[in-house]
Amino acid sequence: MKKIECTFYRPAEVNTRKFYDIVEKLKADLHTICNEEVSKEDVRAYAEKLILQAKPLKKNPEMYFLGLDEPNKMPSDARVDYFYMPTYLGTAIVMKAVMAYPDLLKEYGSVVQGLLLGCTGRGFKGHGFDDLKGLIETLRIFAEADCEGYLSNNPEGCTEFASLYRESMKILEKLFVAGQVCNEWGEDYTEAAKTVLDLYKSNLSR
Repeated sequence: MKKIECTFYRPAEVNTRKFYDIVEKLKADLHTICNEEVSKEDVRAYAEKLILQAKPLKKNPEMYFLGLDEPNKMPSDARVDYFYMPTYLGTAIVMKAVMAYPDLLKEYGSVVQGLLLGCTGRGFKGHGFDDLKGLIETLRIFAEADCEGYLSNNPEGCTEFASLYRESMKILEKLFVAGQVCNEWGEDYTEAAKTVLDLYKSNLSR
């Protein structure tokens, strides 16, 4: 059984190298949690550490984030990479933990719902011409974590998140069927979209 430990933190000063490493660690840990044999207790402890570090957004306190700096201090591309991305990844880990330990919602329900709401802040999209690429990457994060399973078990949770997630999957499927999974520069994301849609359909069939 593989050990997993939360090392998430916010550097005292802006350091994009450290920011990058923190996000990559979250990505690796999410993949491990979703695809390898790990201790449920470790996952719970990991999720609790993330929940306790989530911060409400000043201009909308109902939204919680795991951003690595204040969003108003970041250019828009960095905001996607280092404000939203760690929030997506951390929230996916929290959802996996809640599916194993539903009592986490009793202890931290408002923060968990706040994280889900925070994830909707930019419609899951990437920055600028990378909006579609970012959307696919975000949907893959949640599909890998069986977000649909979480939403089915908690239908009275964050309805904004549930609607955005399911509608985004429908949009992606329409683009895929039409053979139009590409950005304005013609970069093709068909294979990435297929992976996401296959994951999503697999989750639906469970």
